[in-house]
Amino acid sequence: PALVEERLQELHPDLTTSLLKNAIRGGLGGRNEATRASAPTAAGVQQWLKTVEDLRTLLATLQWHIHEQQNCPFISSPDRSISIVVMTGNSETGKIGLEDPTNQAEKGAVAESFIQQNQQLELFNHGAVQLAKEKEKETQVWALLYHYDKLLNEVRFELSLPTGFSNKKITGWGVRLILGSIPNNPADFAIHTEMPNE
Repeated sequence: PALVEERLQELHPDLTTSLLKNAIRGGLGGRNEATRASAPTAAGVQQWLKTVEDLRTLLATLQWHIHEQQNCPFISSPDRSISIVVMTGNSETGKIGLEDPTNQAEKGAVAESFIQQNQQLELFNHGAVQLAKEKEKETQVWALLYHYDKLLNEVRFELSLPTGFSNKKITGWGVRLILGSIPNNPADFAIHTEMPNE
C-alpha cells in the first residue's frame, strides 16, 4: 500500500488512495439505490454514473478539468499531463493473478485512440509523464477500473494505465496500481453517508 501511495503521488500530488476510495464508495451508494422495481441493469448503471460523478466532483474541487470526448467522461489534471476515465472491469480487476483484467463493457474509437497514445508515451517508460508535461498536448489516460463481485459482495478497484487494445477490449497495461476492495455493507455505508466529515 505504501508503494502504491508513493506511485500515486508521483503521478499527481492530488491523487491518493483515500480520494479514489471515496469515489468508489460513492458508486456503491448509487448501486444500493436500485430496488426490486428498478430495471435489471439499473444497479450497475447507477454505480458507474455515481462513480464518474463523485470522482470528477472530488478532483474538480482541486482545479482538475471536467471534459468529454464523444460522450466519454474524463477528468484531467490542471497541467493536462494525465487524464482519468472510469471503467467497469472483469473479475480479474483488483487482483494480482495469472491474468490481467480487461474492461467489462466493449469500448470503441475513443478508447482505441487514447490507448494508442498511451502506447507511444510508454515507449519513453518512466520519462512518459515528464514528456507529457513538456509536450503539453500529450496526455496519459489512466483508467479507474472497478469490479463489483456479487459473490463476495465487494468492489475491487485499481488505477491502471492501458497500453494494449484489440477487438474492443484492453489487452495490456503499462502500470497497475491495485487499490484494494470495499465491502458493500449497506449499514456501514449509511453511517458513512450520514457523516461525511468522519
